Parts: sequence; C-alpha cells; structure tokens
Amino acid sequence: MTDKEQLIDSWMTRAKSGAMSLDELLQKANELQRQGRRQEAQTLYKIWIACTQSPSKFAALFNWGVILAEQGETQAAEAAYRQCLALNPGLAQAKINLGLMAERKGQFDEAIQMWRSVNDTHAQPQASTEMRVFALNHIGRLLETRKHYDAAEQALVESLQLSPKQPDALQHYVHLRQKQCKWPVLQALPHIRLNALLSATSPLAMLAYTDDPAMQWLSAQSFLQRKYQLTEHNLAANKDYKHSKIRIGYLSGDLCTHAVGLLMADLIEAHDREKFEVYAFDFSPEDNTAYRARLKQAFDHVFDIRAFSDAQSAQLILSQEVDVLIDLHGLSSGARPGILALRPAPHQGTYLGFIGTTAMPWIDFVITDTFALPEELTPYFSEAPLYIEGSVIPLHHEVVTPVETVTRSSLGLADDAVVMACFNNIYKITPDMFAIWMRILQQTPQSVLWLLDDNRWATANLKQHAQALGLQDRIVFAQRCSHTEYRMRLCLADVYLDTFPYNAGSTARDVLDAHLPMVTYSGNTFISRMAGSMLHAAGLDELITDNLNHYETRVVTLVNDPQALASLKQRIQDTAPQWQAAPHKLIQSLEKQLSHRVQSQA
Repeated sequence: MTDKEQLIDSWMTRAKSGAMSLDELLQKANELQRQGRRQEAQTLYKIWIACTQSPSKFAALFNWGVILAEQGETQAAEAAYRQCLALNPGLAQAKINLGLMAERKGQFDEAIQMWRSVNDTHAQPQASTEMRVFALNHIGRLLETRKHYDAAEQALVESLQLSPKQPDALQHYVHLRQKQCKWPVLQALPHIRLNALLSATSPLAMLAYTDDPAMQWLSAQSFLQRKYQLTEHNLAANKDYKHSKIRIGYLSGDLCTHAVGLLMADLIEAHDREKFEVYAFDFSPEDNTAYRARLKQAFDHVFDIRAFSDAQSAQLILSQEVDVLIDLHGLSSGARPGILALRPAPHQGTYLGFIGTTAMPWIDFVITDTFALPEELTPYFSEAPLYIEGSVIPLHHEVVTPVETVTRSSLGLADDAVVMACFNNIYKITPDMFAIWMRILQQTPQSVLWLLDDNRWATANLKQHAQALGLQDRIVFAQRCSHTEYRMRLCLADVYLDTFPYNAGSTARDVLDAHLPMVTYSGNTFISRMAGSMLHAAGLDELITDNLNHYETRVVTLVNDPQALASLKQRIQDTAPQWQAAPHKLIQSLEKQLSHRVQSQA
C-alpha cells in the first residue's frame, strides 16, 4: 500500500469511528476530488453519513448527492437528496437538485413541481431570493425545451422581477417572444430598459431581429465573452504535417436528420479521396435513421466524442494530425467552442451551422461565396472569407415524388387558390415581413398564405394580427410532419415567400427541389443573402429583391400572373438536373482553397 493509500485509509477509519468533524470531512473529500479520486470521496461521505450522529448530517448528504449526480448515479443521488430534505426540509438547494434528478429521469412534471415548491413563499418562506431565481430559471429552461413557450416566458418574467440583472434570462426571454411571434419582441419589463434586452439578445435571435451587420457582430462578441470566457491555446502550434493526403476533420453534433446534417451527405461523399482523408468528430444524437447511417459511412474515420470533455476531444483531434478542422456549429445550439479554443488543428474554419460571424479568434476562416458575403461585409467578420464557387449552400437535385394522400384538399387548401407558402422557422417571421404578407393578401384576392403551425401561441398571435385586417380566413396553418411529407407539401404550393432578415437555408434547397419559385430579399448580412445566393447560382436572379417594397411588388406581380408562375416552375424543372453536380463543384472549389492554405503554411 502506498503512502497516499495509507493516508486515505486512515481517513476512512476516522470517519467510521465518528471522530471526524463535518469540516474535516468536507476538507478531505474536496482534496480527494481535486486529485480525481471521486470514488474514494464518495466512499468517505458514505462511511461518515452511516456512522455520524452530527446534526449537520444533512450537509454531508447534500454533498454526497452532488458527487453521485456527477458520476451519473441518478437514483443514488436522488436518495441522498431525499434523506437530506428529511433532515432539513427547508434546504432549497436540495430541492433544486432533486428537480434536476427528476428531469434527468424524464419526470418533467415532477421536476417543475419541485422547483415551484422552492418559489412558494408559504411552503418555503426561508428560501433566499437567489434560490428562488435559480428555481424559476430552471422552470423556464425546461418549459422552453418542452415547447411550453408561454409558461416558460412567465417563469422568466417572475425571475427577472426578483433579479433584473440576468443576461442569460433576458436572452431566453427575447427568443421566447420571437418563437411566439409576440411583438414587439423587445418588450420592456419593470426595472429593465430596452437596451438591456438588446445587449442580452443571443446571436441566433439577433440574426432574425436585424439586418445590421454591426449589431450581429457585437451580439456575437458579447455572447462569446459572457457565455464561454475561453482562453485560447495552440496545441497545433508549429505542426507541419507531411501527409500524403490532406486530413480534413468535421466537428459536429448535427450529423443526423438535422437542417445542417441534411446538407452534408452529398458534400462529404464528394471529397476526392485520392487527395483528402476525411474525419468526423461527432457528438450528434443517435437517431438510428438510414440518413445518419449514410452520413457516417461517407467519412473515412468517425470518432464519437459525446462522452469526451473539450480537452479530451482536442487531444484526440491533435493525435489524428488533422490539417484542417471545420466546425459545423459556430454559435448555434450545441456548439463546443472550447474544443476549437485549444486549436487542435493548424487551420480552423466554420461552415453552415451559424450563418454569421462567430467572433471566435481561434477560427481562421468562414466558408462562403461572393454573393452571400460580398467584400463590403467582411469587416463585420472576425473570420477571413474562404470563397467557394457557386452557392455556399449547394444546389441539389432530388426528385420529389408526390403521393395521392398528400393533396391540397387533405391539407385545407382550396384547389383553385394561389398558394403562397412559408415553412421557415416561425421565429424568423418579423412584424414588418408579416405586414407585407398581409398587404400581398389584400392585393391578391385569389391567394392564401400557408404557414407552419409551430406552436399554439405563435399561431394565435399571427391569427390575431390577421384578424385585425379581416384576413384570418386567408391563412392556412400546416401541422408539423415528417421531412419526407414536408417536401411533398412544397409541391402543392405556387410560390414560396422567404423571410427577412433570416432567410431560408436548407429549406430553400428543398423549395427548389420542388421546382417552386421563391421570392427573397437580399440585404446587408450574410444570413439575409443566403437564399439569394442559391437563387443566383440557379440563374433565378429575377426572384431576388433588394428592398421590402420590391419584394412586395414582385410577389403580387407573380401571384396575379399564373402564366409567369407556370413558366418559372417549368424553367426550374428544366434546369434542375444540372444542379446534380453542384455539391461536387463546391467541394472541388473548397479542396482547392484548403490545399492552398495548407501548402502555404508548409
């Protein structure tokens, strides 16, 4: 037995004898945890709890529960917290943690009930403001995840009334209002000014809020500093690999039936395996779909890093001597910038996951095209543009085969109506854009607007806005469906109305696959030029507008001219087979640029 093991054994003996005080227990257990000896720390708590008569036993039970939870022992952690509460029913932190254990087990109602008990001033009069805020924020977070947006917003409002200076809570409050189409989105609260809401708005929400590239840049920079506070390290410093093939790694948690993942299979399959070796560093959920299987098969090497820490993931990437690491998240949900901050590859770039600047100094380049990110917009990006030929989102050609069960009548659409569709995420709809859609309906009596029924609060709010103009019967809401059926539904529409400033992305590719004309407005930001980039690459520049009035006029003209719409559809159908090569051309262009970067370094 080593000296260290003898020392730990002596601690266990003291704990068993009852001679160890609570303070000594906490000190010894913390020391074991710092050394990575969590199992021994857990055992020390277990022995002390079993052998003590201390009135402070509840504190040890709470700490024991924390260690058990960190080790994934949910049932045991729950039992420890319950024992803690039996001894000290007023310990709010134990109730909060017990709610987290219920959430982990999928018992969502029980979790919310536990957190609500903390905020109940009658049942929990001694709970501090801090604990009540924690409980309300957990309620808001879980309800948002469960898509109970109205109740989630209310929980955050209550939290902000208790403690107004909470950027994270403000961030979610703003985006929740976007998701519900509650306008104005920046709705002031007591003791919270509008500028506080604006400064806390997340980069994703900002993409949908404004077409000002400076605001998007500032939002990304603020978010990065507030949420991550990462220090850059350069693990790959001075690495000059001499591989026979350039090694490209893709870092993603969306290699599945996700908007980003659905764009990737064609691209990964198009890589030139004579010159490039392609890696996936994958933390995606396993959805067991045929598409995910296809994606994984497309890579030469797939590493599952779901259970890896950022440091472990970075060391793995470094060990594989990856020349170029391409992140597919940016600042979108699920991002792991901590891996990139360690710079495990000599060249690091971003693509697709976030169509805006990441403000991350450790990302060297952004993959884009000259239409989507013209030179005059590059000062608002921390990343250098790496321009590819064609569109940043490659055109696609996959024939959509309609089925008899997916018909206009089955979906509440009149056969003789001109159907204007928009199935973009509902938070992308702004009051200005919706007002234009209403004016278009007023000018085209034969038309209907077909929107996504994403959640009941957004649907109710949109109906209310339309009702004020007497247009509520001209909007048809489509329930969510499978990706396959959604593509079939697009074939039933006559024209697609894009959103602004957050354009359609992968949806735009599906729209063109359905041979459906799409009108877009290309503005002053990368995100507002994304759909225009695809239309430009498809030779459909007449569908790209440069202001809202032009957008409105173009749609009205098309809706009132069935022959023009039919001609456009036919043109898209005739041109579509040529798009089959688009993913290959994009990858060839990308490979050329990456080869130049790697060789220039060498």
